[in-house]
Amino acid sequence: MEGTEKKLTNKQQYFKNQIEDLEKKEQALNFQLDQIKAALLVFSNSFTEATKEAAEEVLEESKKIKEDKK
Repeated sequence: MEGTEKKLTNKQQYFKNQIEDLEKKEQALNFQLDQIKAALLVFSNSFTEATKEAAEEVLEESKKIKEDKK
């Protein structure tokens, strides 16, 4: 590869460097996106569970009110 790089013009080397830098940035962003997706899943599941608990509390209160009216 070294022999090939020496044959590149300045313009070609510039483009090659740009491509390599952009590939590194793409990898870093994909890594961050994986973390974001995992965190989003955790928060979504937590929200669903919290909403489920609140709904169950409302249903219990509703049942108690109906029983008290009987």
